[in-house]
Amino acid sequence: MKKILKYEENGILTAKYYHKKSNDYLRYRTTVLIKELGKKPVEIHLKFDGIRPFAAPMPPEEYSIKASSILDLSVKLAKWFKKYGYELE
Repeated sequence: MKKILKYEENGILTAKYYHKKSNDYLRYRTTVLIKELGKKPVEIHLKFDGIRPFAAPMPPEEYSIKASSILDLSVKLAKWFKKYGYELE
């Protein structure tokens, strides 16, 4: 059975390195997809679009996260950035 796309949105996501003396930011182009069926119908695709950080660790340039709801997706996204020392803006 084919999964029908219900909603799609493109945007930009910014995260700041969590250190008071650092001015490193990350910028990712995002695509949020919501499908009608499936265990994890919500997903986000991240693609790095910006200047690489000077001293802060660099997360992967492309990454995808799947979740069961929008709230679950936002929690997973925040945890993924926190793993590398960033917080969402």
